[in-house]
Amino acid sequence: MIEHIYLDFPDDDCYKKYLLNLRWNRYVICPFCGSFKNTKLGSTCRFHCNVCNTNYSLTINTVMHDTKLELRKWLITLHLYLNDEKLSYRRLSKLIKVNKNTAYRMINKLQYLFSKNRLTILKISGLNKDAIEIMSLILLIDMRRKS
Repeated sequence: MIEHIYLDFPDDDCYKKYLLNLRWNRYVICPFCGSFKNTKLGSTCRFHCNVCNTNYSLTINTVMHDTKLELRKWLITLHLYLNDEKLSYRRLSKLIKVNKNTAYRMINKLQYLFSKNRLTILKISGLNKDAIEIMSLILLIDMRRKS
């Protein structure tokens, strides 16, 4: 599965485009005011809302927000988290080539996500979609949502 992720998304920009399409499809919606009036900032997945005058990224309000890691590493981490009951942060750090503190924070964020959004995750996983799409949808769950 991990090799499949690297084949499907040869670079992180491909995965960002995939997530962008999955999250907002045609129209990017401002997470602050709900407006469709925005401007893309450069070639990155950052946007500026022309109504409330705020900047935001593709990963706003998700577990991936405010990270400098490749987003594909989050997908791999989620795959390992779901399929390995004994995944330790030290083992994760070796597998995805990050330091142990980063791996520890990633696992903690995923644990928090699953504890807070269990019902939403169960609904998503019940859909008839491929594993990468399901895992990507899980990573895009809004962390502000109350359970």
